[in-house]
Amino acid sequence: MPVFRTLEDALASGLQLDAIAICTPPQVRRALCDLASANGLAVLLEKPPATTVQEARALAAMGEHRGTTIFAGWHSRFAPFVDDARAWCANQGVLHGQIEWHEDPAKWHPGQAWLWQSGGLGVFDPGINALSILTAIRPGEWCLSGAQFEQPENAETPSAARFSLSRNEDRVEVSFRFAPGNKEIWSIRLEAGTGETLHLLDGGTALSLNGGAAAKRASAEYAGLYQRFARLIAAGGSEVDVAPLDLVESAFLTADITPVGPVAV
Repeated sequence: MPVFRTLEDALASGLQLDAIAICTPPQVRRALCDLASANGLAVLLEKPPATTVQEARALAAMGEHRGTTIFAGWHSRFAPFVDDARAWCANQGVLHGQIEWHEDPAKWHPGQAWLWQSGGLGVFDPGINALSILTAIRPGEWCLSGAQFEQPENAETPSAARFSLSRNEDRVEVSFRFAPGNKEIWSIRLEAGTGETLHLLDGGTALSLNGGAAAKRASAEYAGLYQRFARLIAAGGSEVDVAPLDLVESAFLTADITPVGPVAV
């Protein structure tokens, strides 16, 4: 495949481009999306789609104005058991639960200094995946409260976060943490008032109901993501859901911050 140093170089190459996936750090998305949509390209924005909700909405408006597809792609929503979890939630009343999203930054984000800079989201870069699943399987207006961050003294973003989410009578307690050297935990546990339980494990590639053995399926998140992108392009539509980013923004605006030791950048 041909490789170019910049998007400008790719556009000037003579290749007949139809679409672009922007997988850069979020801090530089706006200029790239502007350039791509101005040249008639459909745009897939890897999560998170932008640094703020306002910016994400501006990108969506940009696509609408120019008649180009803009797709904010939350890849974890295409995990194999997310649809099953959505169907289970639709048949339940009040839910209570816990989310744990812990991973080793050296394994999943090696050398990525942007993660620790303003707009990089820190532990919310992986954690927003959990929020994208929750807001998909239990749609509605979720509110965030009680945010507490642990923030390295040499960083502008947190390495750990705890907070509560509520939606009507639903309550979910959330823990995000960078845990060096530990195996990742990507877990969503929900319990209904009837006592029925659902446990999404491994980011949605495994599912246990009512404490039973977990069923497992192969991950095909990005195949589903790009199929959705292709359908949007064919239909001439866009899709920019800001619900997960809105919760992250609420956490950053309201958190109590505890300084901790420096992080290796």
